[in-house]
This record gives sequence, structure tokens and C-alpha cells, in this order.
Amino acid sequence: MNQQRSKTAFTLVEVLVVIVILSIMGAMVTTAVSGVTTTAKRSRTKTIISIVDSVLAEHYANLKYRQLPVEIPDLFIPSGNANEVGFEVLASEAARVRLMMIRDLQRMEIPDRLSDITTAPSQMYAATNQVLIDNSGNVINTRDQKNQRKIMTVSWYSPNATFLVGGDNIPSRLAAYRSRMPTGLTLNSPEALANQGAECLYLIMATSFVGGSPALEAIPSSNIGDTDNDGLREILDGWGNPLGFIRWPVGYADPELSIDKTIPDEFDLFRSDYAYTMVPDSTSSTAGAYDVFTGSTYRNNKTIKPWSMRPLVFSAGSDGEYGITTNPITGAGVPMANYNYQASNWWWPTTAAFYGEELPGRTGAATSPFPDPYLRVFVNSNLNNGQFAGRLPGQLRPTTTSANEVTDNINNYQLQVSPR
Repeated sequence: MNQQRSKTAFTLVEVLVVIVILSIMGAMVTTAVSGVTTTAKRSRTKTIISIVDSVLAEHYANLKYRQLPVEIPDLFIPSGNANEVGFEVLASEAARVRLMMIRDLQRMEIPDRLSDITTAPSQMYAATNQVLIDNSGNVINTRDQKNQRKIMTVSWYSPNATFLVGGDNIPSRLAAYRSRMPTGLTLNSPEALANQGAECLYLIMATSFVGGSPALEAIPSSNIGDTDNDGLREILDGWGNPLGFIRWPVGYADPELSIDKTIPDEFDLFRSDYAYTMVPDSTSSTAGAYDVFTGSTYRNNKTIKPWSMRPLVFSAGSDGEYGITTNPITGAGVPMANYNYQASNWWWPTTAAFYGEELPGRTGAATSPFPDPYLRVFVNSNLNNGQFAGRLPGQLRPTTTSANEVTDNINNYQLQVSPR
């Protein structure tokens, strides 16, 4: 008698169908969870960037009304001229010195690279007129005697207060940053040069207050770390990557159309920047120093006046790729990771072409410090047939993938245009 085969077992086809169904359902769940996780990370990143941006905005606003420690040497009397009782600073020069000091304070107090912290304050110079009296004691007008003008240093924070040497007489916030840096850190090492923007943001947040409370308390502890193990902590985004930070994003492409370059620099109320005194010369080899790189064209025949810039804080997004140049890149394609806004090779020549025709008698050093957010000397040093051949901070990296890498980036410019 034949036994009947059991009908309770699954066939191979049925097992495969079940596996396929479970795989599809698992993929659907994974996709849903991944989407929720990505949304949560983006939301957290936006919140962190908004907090940081508000702190930076407060620092910028405070700088507009900062009292500056400057003394004009108005009682200087050179030997051999009994009629000379002193010097007066030109009104235009007084405004210019203030502008330069404010820019130098931005560099030191809102740093985006370690060299901003380790470099000493700039030595400032001002043009002065002679103050003469005649034999009757009357003041003689000398303001039109341009060839008699003299360049003098003005009292500023100590220009010799380099990192860990001569640390007195520097801005208190700069001193606070320096005190938080590891003593054994090799400043030129790859570890120290990596993630400088996120590390500077941490220093800024760690020394700032919001509503009477430390600003750092507003950042979740899970978004503070040291990803490069150099002893300097960083502000991280929702994916655990260091935030990018550029104080002066002069090369930013601005896809959000949130930058109006016709709005003058808000710290230059009296239009004291040298761009307002120079006359562009399209045939001159130094014409590039008058202009600023904009968009994709370097305009060699038109003076571009300094515009109002605000810091750029950005996240690499879900792909972990920034796609943005944070350090200037030379015309030869060399990234300047250790770029220093006070580097002597980027000082401005003390010539009438750079400092204005009002100073034909300018004397002294061949160059002088000039903290320039627009990197005009750098641009002028990297021309190729009149076109800027390098990259500026904020510009796309010179790679074929950079345009795609920035598509998922999150930055404070976007949040101001569309906060949600």
C-alpha cells in the first residue's frame, strides 16, 4: 500500500517568494528609517549652524562700535625745524586706520585658521601733515603740501606679541584663544592644519555667551569632538563631520543670490579702503591689485569696490564632501593650508599706486601690513594673461566633482534665505 506524500511542507518556489517579499519589506523599512535619520541629521545640522551664525553675527555687530586703543603722535617734533610744533593726522587716514584695525580685530577675534590666532597684531601706519607756526605764532596751513607729509606708526596692540612670546598687550579674546591651544601642538603639522575652521568655531563658542549662558552649552555634546586627534576640539555637524568655516568668503559663488556686491563694506562708513583712491589702469601690470575676483571673470579694467561680507559656516552634508575651497589656491594649483593674512609677501607696497595719489611723498618701508579680506595682492600675484588663475576661499574646488559635492551642503546663507 502506497503512502501519500505530506501536504504540509513548503515548496522551494513558496520559500523563494517569501524571501523576496521579506527582502522588499526590509528594504522599505530600511529606506524609511534611513530617510528619517537623514532628515533628523539635517535638522540638527541646521540648528547647530543657526546657533553658531547668531554668535558670529553678534561679534560682528559689536565690532562696529569698538573703541580702539590708538594714540596719534601729534607732538612729535623733529630736530632742526623750530617752526614745526607737531603733526596732524589726515581725516581720511584716521578713518583708514580705524578700518584696518577693525579688519585686524576680525582676523584675531573671529579666526578661521590657526595663523589668525598665532600671528601678532598688525603694525598700523598713518599719514600726517606738518603743523607749523610763523614767527608771529600763527598756524601755517600745510595740508596742501603733500610732499611734506610723513608716515608714522600709531599705537596699537603689541606687534611683537607672537604666539607664546610677548603675550601681553593683545586683545583679551585672542589671549583666551591662545590659552586654550595645546602647548605641544606643531602648528604646521597636517593634523593642526586639518579642520581649522571647525576648531576656530569651537574656540569662538567656548569664549562666547548667549543670554548670559556659555554659547557652547547650546551645542549638543555629541556634536563636539576631535576628529583629527590634534588636541583641538571641533564643532561637528549631524553626521559627525567638522563644520567648515570661512570668515571672509570672497570667492563664494552665492547660488542662493543672498549677496549684493553693490552694498559697500559695512565697516567702511567713510569709504576709506584704498580701492576708492586708486585709478585702475588696464595697461598696468599692477592693475590686478585694484580689482577683486568675481564670478568666473577677473575684470582687469574696472575697479570693484569692497562689498559687505559675512562669515560662511557650512556642513558637507550626507556625502561628507565639502566641495568648497577653504584655503586660497595659487595659480599653480597649490593649496595654501597654512595661509596667513599677515604674511609679509602679501603686504601692500607703500606706493602711490597702492595707497592713493594723495601720498606722493610716502616714505618708509617698501611694504606695510594690510589685513585685506579681498586678497587683492594674492589675486594680483596669481594672474595668467590678466585673468586670476587660482581659487579664493568660498569658491568651488578645482575638481570635476565639486559641483556635485556641494549640492547637499548646508550653510548659514541658505538658512537666512530659507530657514526651513
